Amino acid sequence: MLYYGIKPESLGQLGVLGRQICQCEEKVVELKVKFLRPYGVTYLDQMMLSERTARMRRHLVSTYANVNQYLKQSGFKHLYPKADCDKPFPQDDIIKIRRFLGTAIEVETAVVSWLMKKVIPCLPTLSPGVHKKIVENLWEIVHNGLYHGNGTHGVTGAGQFYPTMGYFEVAFYDKGYGIPARVRDFGAVKVDKPDSECICWAVQKGNSTEPISETSGLGLHVLREFLMMNGGLLQIVSGNGYFHQSGGDPETYHTETMRNSIDGTLVNIRVIYDDKLYMMAGEDL
Repeated sequence: MLYYGIKPESLGQLGVLGRQICQCEEKVVELKVKFLRPYGVTYLDQMMLSERTARMRRHLVSTYANVNQYLKQSGFKHLYPKADCDKPFPQDDIIKIRRFLGTAIEVETAVVSWLMKKVIPCLPTLSPGVHKKIVENLWEIVHNGLYHGNGTHGVTGAGQFYPTMGYFEVAFYDKGYGIPARVRDFGAVKVDKPDSECICWAVQKGNSTEPISETSGLGLHVLREFLMMNGGLLQIVSGNGYFHQSGGDPETYHTETMRNSIDGTLVNIRVIYDDKLYMMAGEDL
């Protein structure tokens, strides 16, 4: 696939992309990728980290100069040094890669600092309550990835602003345990049920594989509520399960079983920052 958009077909091809990287015997992995979104950047970062453990100092390059330039500006450390690059993108539109590794307590300050410095300043003037909710919800994604995924290389985050569309997208990926395996181990969903059903269970209020506490089961549910009020988008891919929530109706979510699976969990969100939409939603977001 040349274009990695936000449709299920695109996210479903990440498994193919991952296998291509793993099966390549060359020091430089060449990808015929013409267009990437932030979730593709996070996925490639974690894939190259895992491959570097087994095969030293491998690099990645696209046959398209604009993709190389985008990866370069995103802070992608595995780009082939001699990669052909196109003209630069606007620097303010790119939320550079940040990798978080450690316990949730250890990295919380780093995550909040990253969001406050790289995301919030680029937003229009909104109420402090809205900014606070954005930071809290994005932090919850990283927390879930660290606590539940427990991957060797932590969680990678990256994003991009789309000024003419009035929204930004941020994606997080951990190449860890994955939601379906965690939910089945917990006994919440039977082993013969599809991975997508496990994701649906995980996003419901009160459902969590964490020890019971006042906040158990609120992370992904609160994120869903925020994005429904915001009019944004939530996509989760784990195993071969796919979950998609957009708009304000909690019952309009879409799930499916993808042909290709990925390790760990990928979360892609779109947050609308158009002033009029926030005014309609109210300041109690």
